[in-house]
Amino acid sequence: MAIYSCNISNVSRGKGSSSCATLSYISAEKVKEERTGETYSYGRSERVIEVGTLIPSNAPEEFQNPEVLFNSIENFEKAENARTAKKIMVALPKEFDINRQKEVIENYIKDNITSKNYACTYAIHTDKDNSNPHAHILIANRQINEK
Repeated sequence: MAIYSCNISNVSRGKGSSSCATLSYISAEKVKEERTGETYSYGRSERVIEVGTLIPSNAPEEFQNPEVLFNSIENFEKAENARTAKKIMVALPKEFDINRQKEVIENYIKDNITSKNYACTYAIHTDKDNSNPHAHILIANRQINEK
């Protein structure tokens, strides 16, 4: 049985972070941040089992691409100390197969995040013996609207 673990924090420029850098870390994909011109690549793709982006029904279709979504967020926020996103890391039961883990995470996101007009990307990670399955959820700090 999984040991309960949940950590919620901010992605804050004031602390030297960006949502594009965080996206690269959780997805193990190379991500270029348009605002700064910096490209992030954290690797470790062998530990990333699943990546998905869920958006509210009123969001532009191009936000299904997480690089477009989080670059839009970084470009929208102007303050040097802006909080551009929230991060949630939560443990998953290792007894669940990947399909059940994905279902649990996506249901949580639909019920608690996209239903409130926030967009997010999640990634399910594990270690080599699947003894530490967990999910990272990167959530836009502002609701999606016409702006």
